[in-house]
Amino acid sequence: MRIVYSGTLKTSHIPFLVKVVPGEGSGELLALQESVRSALQEPASLQPLSEEEFDHILAGNGLILGVYVEGRLVGARAVLFPAIDEHHLGYDVGIPRSEWSKVVYQEISLVSENVRGNGLQKLLGQLIMEELKSRRDEFDYVCCTVAPYNIPSLKDKFNQGLAIGSLKQKYGGNWRYIFIKNLKEEVEILPPFKKVAMKEFKEQQDLLEAGWMGVSLTKDHREWKLTFGKKKNV
Repeated sequence: MRIVYSGTLKTSHIPFLVKVVPGEGSGELLALQESVRSALQEPASLQPLSEEEFDHILAGNGLILGVYVEGRLVGARAVLFPAIDEHHLGYDVGIPRSEWSKVVYQEISLVSENVRGNGLQKLLGQLIMEELKSRRDEFDYVCCTVAPYNIPSLKDKFNQGLAIGSLKQKYGGNWRYIFIKNLKEEVEILPPFKKVAMKEFKEQQDLLEAGWMGVSLTKDHREWKLTFGKKKNV
């Protein structure tokens, strides 16, 4: 396995390694996913991957980075090189179909309860984005979906510089924010900015359809709100 990074857990001072998960790694990924899912207050907020989906990514259709402590997988982050079909996220966020082959999806992010508080999700996000940027000739965009009120995942995406480009019902009618990041050029977001309560889906959709993007998340008087700004030249 190729080592991408080495470090020490802040909470226990135990060394860890970040490696590219090997092709036969779906079993340990499934075990990690189940342990993470069972520890969630709302397990439905995590869209799990099947063994077949993990195998598909590991077979060269994506990349998975894993955090290993004493040889055991305790964290993972995946990206998928998606098929070009009618479900492609490029359609949802306005990427021309001719460029869909240059889109990569951020898939699942997993960190074991035992090692939380060490910044591993953020680290994995940084490392996997660096891996993608090293392949600039292959990929121009990163896209992903996040459920409303999945606050840790929403914060994670904003921290990586992704922005909300759409809000739609996906995966059997479930509401999802569709995030996008252009790897080749920074999208400039201009003031004025508008804060919208997360529960106000219609107002958010109207802004997104008018060319605004969701760029940050705050809590205001116990209510989560998204901040929207307008793309330059829109």
